[in-house]
Amino acid sequence: MTPESRLKNEIRIYCGERNWLCFHINVATIKLPDGTYFKTGVPKGWPDLTILTDTGQAIYCETKIHPRKPTEDQTKMIENLKARGFKAFVAYSLEEFINEIKK
Repeated sequence: MTPESRLKNEIRIYCGERNWLCFHINVATIKLPDGTYFKTGVPKGWPDLTILTDTGQAIYCETKIHPRKPTEDQTKMIENLKARGFKAFVAYSLEEFINEIKK
């Protein structure tokens, strides 16, 4: 398991302890046997975790481990979600995640 996968799981456990739904959603492109490509349904740059709280709030979290940084697509998507009034951010640790959701 990668350090980033561990972080995602820590956040998922934290959310589960609060009765929040936490979905790990990633963008994928798969090459089919006929040579064509199939892309999953979420747009490029979609945050790793989509969280639905017990109060109906939606939170979007991209997880990273230092020194990695979000891609341009991820940064644009987070800004787009924020502009629409959603809580969206990058978290490098469980503590950072908790601090962001408390804001």
